[in-house]
Amino acid sequence: MFTPGLSDSRLADLTILAVCVAALHGTGAQAQDSILVRIGWQPTTTVEAQIAHVLQRTNILERNGFKGQFTMFSFGPAVNEALVSGALDIGFIGDMPSVSLAAVNAPITVIGRQSVFRGAIVASTKSDIKTLGDLKGKQIHGPVGSSIYLAALAMLEKANLRPGTDVEVTNMGFADLSDAFRAGKIDAAFVWDPWVENFVEKGLGRVVAEDSRLTMVIPMQDGFKKAHPEATERFLRVHKEALLYAATHQDQANSWFREPEVARQLSKSVVEKTTAYDPQWGAKSLSNIRVSFSEAELARYLELGRRAGELKIYPVPPPVQKKLDLSAAKKVDGEVWDFDPEAVKLK
Repeated sequence: MFTPGLSDSRLADLTILAVCVAALHGTGAQAQDSILVRIGWQPTTTVEAQIAHVLQRTNILERNGFKGQFTMFSFGPAVNEALVSGALDIGFIGDMPSVSLAAVNAPITVIGRQSVFRGAIVASTKSDIKTLGDLKGKQIHGPVGSSIYLAALAMLEKANLRPGTDVEVTNMGFADLSDAFRAGKIDAAFVWDPWVENFVEKGLGRVVAEDSRLTMVIPMQDGFKKAHPEATERFLRVHKEALLYAATHQDQANSWFREPEVARQLSKSVVEKTTAYDPQWGAKSLSNIRVSFSEAELARYLELGRRAGELKIYPVPPPVQKKLDLSAAKKVDGEVWDFDPEAVKLK
């Protein structure tokens, strides 16, 4: 069995630690003018990263009664580990990493959706692979357990290709995957934007199949949630305001996106094109932005847990529904409040 990102024993140890941290949160809550919130984020996930930059560089958090503390992580499993250990209060992670949290019954609840992005099966331009059918008898590499993994399996199955029989699916971490793809050592990979478009722009790959429904979600530590009952709705309002600010200041937000070293290799056009896969990137008002799932999005998200259990990716089927509470998100999406992005101040 494969547990994405962390070993079973490591997850168990961290989950026990998180319960202790949650207890401390619950007994130490005091009324404060502002709430310290520790946020973990990823620098190359489109829309998500722009939101994180806005929160760090503007006064949106402070306007809503928060003081932010940010930690940047390369990928979702590292955010998961920090969440489970109690080092973070909120994380920005993909849908499958959040399913991993549910699988170990971590004291963490997904409070809303964040954004959508594209994942794809990409073939090397050095190969003769141009369609999914051309993958028969070949290997495809990628990070098993990532947000694109189950989507890639679904793409293969839709083309009547049986993963593990007609196509060998090989686990490969993103760093190794990127190097191998650039060196022409592998014929095909499953990966997500902006790297899909980056490979295409550099002439290294061609998109064979894609899915633009991959979803970033917002998990919150249960201890933090209990200690600060008002924080869930308040943070979701912050999130909507930050996304609207980014959407109405795209050049600025995209410029910030490309500042971390890992994102500097991405061209301006790649960032612009891949971010636009999320319809919310064209938002003109808060009403254009949702933190709750649509019915179709929720059905897809719950199906990830069911499918992961069916494939025995985890020791037990992940209780995804149990670890999901969208009540605050639905309430916030139904609210109307005044917010002028032009009134936001830069730090």
